[in-house]
Amino acid sequence: MHTNMKNIMKIKINFLVMLTLVSIFSSSCSQDFIDVPLEGAPTLGNYYDSDEKVDNATNGLYGIVWFNMNKEGFYGITDVISGNMYAGNGNKFGTFADLSFTSSSSFIEDSWRSCFGAVANANAYINNLPKSVGPNVSAASLNNALGECHFIRAFSYFFLVRGWGNVPIIENNADYSQNFVIPSNPVEDVYTFIENDLKFAIANLKTKNRGSDYAANAHVSSGSAKALLAKVYLYQKKYDLARALAEEVINSGEFKLLGGDELPNYTFADLFLQKNNNNQESIFSWQWTGAGTYFEGNFSNTLFAPDNRLVETSYSGQIAPSQDLIKNGFVPGDRRRKETFMLPGDYYPNLTYAETLAVDSPLLLGYTFDIANEAHSSGAGLKKYVIGKQNLPITGQFNAPFNGESSMNSYMMRYAELLLIHAEAILGSQSGSTTDANALKSFNAVHKRAGLPAVSTISFDDIFKERRAELACEGDYYFDLGRLPFSKAKEILEAQNRGDRYTEKHISISATNLLLPYPASDLTKNPKLIEVVPYTFK
Repeated sequence: MHTNMKNIMKIKINFLVMLTLVSIFSSSCSQDFIDVPLEGAPTLGNYYDSDEKVDNATNGLYGIVWFNMNKEGFYGITDVISGNMYAGNGNKFGTFADLSFTSSSSFIEDSWRSCFGAVANANAYINNLPKSVGPNVSAASLNNALGECHFIRAFSYFFLVRGWGNVPIIENNADYSQNFVIPSNPVEDVYTFIENDLKFAIANLKTKNRGSDYAANAHVSSGSAKALLAKVYLYQKKYDLARALAEEVINSGEFKLLGGDELPNYTFADLFLQKNNNNQESIFSWQWTGAGTYFEGNFSNTLFAPDNRLVETSYSGQIAPSQDLIKNGFVPGDRRRKETFMLPGDYYPNLTYAETLAVDSPLLLGYTFDIANEAHSSGAGLKKYVIGKQNLPITGQFNAPFNGESSMNSYMMRYAELLLIHAEAILGSQSGSTTDANALKSFNAVHKRAGLPAVSTISFDDIFKERRAELACEGDYYFDLGRLPFSKAKEILEAQNRGDRYTEKHISISATNLLLPYPASDLTKNPKLIEVVPYTFK
């Protein structure tokens, strides 16, 4: 499993550097399992002397701490392994398409360390912020910040437990500053820990009514925590609890579908325009800036765009849609297909591209995909998260010196998924079907937004396929496969065409589960990771 722990110098945080806490703690590309101060958590001082400063304290937990995973690994260990994305043998993504990757893969190491970096940062605030605020800071503001930290820690562990299974639970970095050779804790305890964190977040985060002031939607709310907890319950098959929380969120009216009945002037495509970051459908997103430092931007445009004329760099198209996604991911008439991957002749009015590859080439608005620009001989190219050349105000700013990083958010949970969770929770199993009116209302809201006719009955397979179509290339399909009976997941994965449009390829799975290996370097430094010890809850 993992643990690359590295002792760092005790950091005294003063007025001038407090806002860089996250980058100091966990942004380094060489960051180990968890950064722990030698003599306890950072001394925050009395910098937080206003609600505004406390409200901004957690900004880094939404972006910079996730950079190492977001830049590549997130997609490799989720959508490429799951068969939504494809790459040939020419780059690191290809080893996840044919399952030839090893525990030394940077994708695995970066993703593991981003998660534990987020845990370390959240812990630093949880354990020290209450002692570091001035008398002018309100209890509501302090509690909200702590709620955000518990939410981020819960999200981190939810990713870890689904990806690796048994993992170490760490509540206070200082507890391990002298001894970081520690065992893992069982999956059941990790889920209990996640639930406790989210219950705290629900009780302490502010409520919101997400409207057109998108900037106000950037941070999570009590409703966000309820939505994530509903998902956590669903993964444990606690269907009644998942349904109750999903209904609370739905009935609150906080979130809305872009292109749904309440926002009919939008479409699914509008979700992936930078100008719509933090829209009414966003429950939780990683936040990026195209005008900041190397660790603050989003690489997705460069990774996904199939044509060099669409990017700010000299390369593009590191990943392609898989043949299985192209042929089996969407039914005819599904509007989401075109917004997920490009086929020859598809036209995108909001994409700006360079007329030629010349440095001084004029920019044109309105891009048509051509087979000449196919990625990895797939006959297609990815579209989701492809935003083209900088074109204000449709796109935000790009950071050209840092490989064309953009400020396009990365969705970690959207309201559409919450609606599908609601429908599945009402069904209450991974078999059978339902005609329940509430389940159909939630399912059909997502289905109709995609341009498809309403249905009068739904099965688990219908919901599972809808989740794939709705959330393709957003990091969920691999974890969805992981909650199926292993034999069924194995059958689905081995049936996929993992080649390109010229050569069909298939994988053979000899493992007994879909869990990722612990990073090799972390396991070397902490051999106790393979031991599992029940966690002692405080």
